[in-house]
Amino acid sequence: MARPSIMIAFGLPGPRGEEEPHEDNREHDGEGDDDIATEAIVSIVRNLHQGGPSAVRDLRKFAAALEGMCETFMDRDRKGFEDAASEARDALEGLIGE
Repeated sequence: MARPSIMIAFGLPGPRGEEEPHEDNREHDGEGDDDIATEAIVSIVRNLHQGGPSAVRDLRKFAAALEGMCETFMDRDRKGFEDAASEARDALEGLIGE
């Protein structure tokens, strides 16, 4: 049985193959700086495509670290929060690092 394919597109090519300009230009904040949130999501998507199951494990590790941050914040556990934040940073770096 053939495996199903999936494609995620963030832009449509123009008539000559180049990307059409986007009116609200969500990728830039007006000062020429890239949108860090967009870059992170694109990196995560690229990593999932390239890394397969191991990338899914990395993404779940990052999500768990964020959950830990939320729990320790609500518990007012300052040390636990700092530890969870450090784990989240490390997990994100491992997830989107190249």
